[in-house]
Amino acid sequence: MKPFTLLTLIFSTAFLSVADAGLKIYYMRHAEGGHNVKKAWQEKGVPESEWPAYVGNPDVFTPKGLKEVVTATEKLKKYDFDFVVSSPMWRARNTILPYLKAKGKKAEVWPELREGFGMQVILNEGLPEIKKDILNKGDAIEIPEEEAQIFSVREGGENNYARYPRDSDNNLKAAYMKKVSLNAIDLLEKRFGGSDKSILIAGHNSSGVSLLKLLLKNAPTGEARRGLDNVGLWMAEQQEDGSYELKIYNDQPYVEK
Repeated sequence: MKPFTLLTLIFSTAFLSVADAGLKIYYMRHAEGGHNVKKAWQEKGVPESEWPAYVGNPDVFTPKGLKEVVTATEKLKKYDFDFVVSSPMWRARNTILPYLKAKGKKAEVWPELREGFGMQVILNEGLPEIKKDILNKGDAIEIPEEEAQIFSVREGGENNYARYPRDSDNNLKAAYMKKVSLNAIDLLEKRFGGSDKSILIAGHNSSGVSLLKLLLKNAPTGEARRGLDNVGLWMAEQQEDGSYELKIYNDQPYVEK
């Protein structure tokens, strides 16, 4: 085979491999917030009056969390995402805000991505079916003025989803999480399914694991049996038949066990 022909074949094959690549959904958990360390401070036996101001506050990063935001920013700069979407919660938005500013990107806020209960039981067959309309029925989502040039609320998702009743058991709480997570998946697939786009989602631990399990329609094994690390990434890639395969979990290649 002539050199020119060989080179042409190599470049053509490389192009096809990229063009045929499936939709890639990346998911990053937020950096450590003050609510994440409240239990640890309680166990220390330190009087609450002596706690640092950030302890217990979900809208403030801990000193460790501030460092994690820097780590997250540098990590995300290695990617070129086609679309970025975030939970409406402060800690999720502000984990990716420096990255968005650095790359000149914007993000949509989806109420379905806020934190919720359910990652351990989300695939249980015994979960009740939520027949009533809970989407876009909760409190209005408000984006601070200083973030309004970066984040926009999705049309049709201007409000959080309705919360479950106060006396709900764990199955009902998980059923709410399942309903809104499936809606998020449906929205993503209607926009990007069957494409070679790369999507970044900024969110939380429980809702992020729940979303992953519903994408895979199964519980991942090995290291992926534990929760997401702070600013840890998972990535699932859509296959030709529409199913998803987990490729990365907590920044490491996923190995099924």
